Amino acid sequence: MTGSEAEHLRRLIEAAGWTRVIASDEGGEIPRDMLAGSGKGVRLTATRPTLPDGIEAVLTRAGLAALLERGPVSSVVWVEGLDSVIDTVTVRYAPWGTTDLFTPGPDLPNPVRTVRVLGADGPGTYLGRWLLRSLETDVTSPAFKPWRSRAASRLLSALAQEIEPDGRLLVRGPPPTRFSLGDDEDISADSFAATQAAVSWVYENDRELENKHGLLAAEIARTSLCDGGLAALAATLRLALEGARIAYNFGVTQQSKDTLKALSDLRKAVTDDAAKLSETTRSLATAIVGAVFGNIGLIVARLTLPTNGVFVGPAAMLLGIVLAIYVGSIICSGGLYISIQRDLRRDWRWRLYRFLGDDEYQRMVEHPATRGERLFCVTALTGILMTILLLVAVYFIALREPFPKTITNLSGNVTLETSGTHDDRQSTLLHPSGAPLVKNSSKAAQKIP
Repeated sequence: MTGSEAEHLRRLIEAAGWTRVIASDEGGEIPRDMLAGSGKGVRLTATRPTLPDGIEAVLTRAGLAALLERGPVSSVVWVEGLDSVIDTVTVRYAPWGTTDLFTPGPDLPNPVRTVRVLGADGPGTYLGRWLLRSLETDVTSPAFKPWRSRAASRLLSALAQEIEPDGRLLVRGPPPTRFSLGDDEDISADSFAATQAAVSWVYENDRELENKHGLLAAEIARTSLCDGGLAALAATLRLALEGARIAYNFGVTQQSKDTLKALSDLRKAVTDDAAKLSETTRSLATAIVGAVFGNIGLIVARLTLPTNGVFVGPAAMLLGIVLAIYVGSIICSGGLYISIQRDLRRDWRWRLYRFLGDDEYQRMVEHPATRGERLFCVTALTGILMTILLLVAVYFIALREPFPKTITNLSGNVTLETSGTHDDRQSTLLHPSGAPLVKNSSKAAQKIP
């Protein structure tokens, strides 16, 4: 290099923290004050500062170009002259001294799956170092020009269907279209952004790679008017990507008709299940209300009607038991229905609706069914509690002992004949001859002298 170039480079490397910078030519070491006026053949040697682990550093564009020709070794590269941090999927390019934490993402799928390489050059296997994390990232810095030109070449190569032995990119179409490949060819900022967007869409999903790549290649061949270079290929990508997305969405819609029908059937099944369970709950509530009023009627009848009959108490108890059995049968029927529906849903999950994720299946099926089952269980527990309490009340009221019919005093002169219960009874005071002396109806206790 010339003396002026060496002087400029010396300032750069000293600013970057390099030490022991020595300029020399065939005549030996050149003093610093004479370096700018020296002729050609000047060499510079310097000691590089110690770099942190996991970081590579370059000073010149030639050094950056050499670094990009090999596979990535470190996830962070310091580039002298770079103004801002540039993050790709797997590598960060940053100004010297940047120590912010960077976590590389997973690399993109290997382009060899979709690109047939017959020539010497191809897109390579490390597409992640060429794809920006944000399309708004500014990559126009002169210090970053080697990366920008190589990124355009590698990414556009990854969109071709074949790389011919002469290095041209082939898109089969129809019609077949060819584009010449060159690392030094630069493209506009809009075309570079369109290239980034196209590659991001094609390679974002490993499972959809072949499908999306074929759709975009067909749109490129249809959109391109003639063969050309990388700039011509990049210029077609905006319209080609729009067409490929439309075709992809249409294909997904066609393929998902069966899925939509299955989801519709699932919604209908869940709705019918909820309606039947709601009807069962209403039937249970009606049975509970009937049992409650029936038992209350038995209690009122037992307290107001005479109980001289032998079968009044047992009959009331029998009716109370029948009502309890009726409520219990409806509860058992509803519980059996819930159990059957749970088994059916378990079979549906893995035979018919395996394509649904766990969260979606829980939201669409399990949560509505669980709410309906919870309402039935609350109603059933309430009914069981009320039925048991009323049945116990009927038992104690219907089967209690009546008041004694006759009581005679110790002298045997007077007899008290009674009827009714302890709370409501009729009393007749009889003469030893059997003639009634006094007849009394009272709810108070009677005392015989």
